[in-house]
Amino acid sequence: MDLKAMVKTVEKFVLRDPVSLDELHALMEQSKDKFPGKFKLKKGLFGASVAFDTYMQIQPRVKVKDNTVIVRKVQSSTKVGGIDIKATQQASQAAKSGGLGSVVTGGPEYFLKVCDAMRELLKSRMP
Repeated sequence: MDLKAMVKTVEKFVLRDPVSLDELHALMEQSKDKFPGKFKLKKGLFGASVAFDTYMQIQPRVKVKDNTVIVRKVQSSTKVGGIDIKATQQASQAAKSGGLGSVVTGGPEYFLKVCDAMRELLKSRMP
């Protein structure tokens, strides 16, 4: 994996026609087996979004603005006593299955897989 891809924090997909977040979520639900991890529709202080599960402190979030779908990489940490137990467990599992390199690249790869799945889902709607 190249460094440029690892540090990418936003991916935008411009569609021919506007789509609502509810429509996009319904479309994602129909193809949920193609996405890594689980996701759900969330309504919060900063508006509505589709939030994916957090993996190694990376949580992809999807928002829609008119005809642009925005996938953003958000750092998410749940520390208990200064240690993020969930991320530590995920890093340990990644090291066992894919070596030490996967500990470093696991979170960014997860984000890129979400972007790739979104691109595949929306390709028929892009100009």
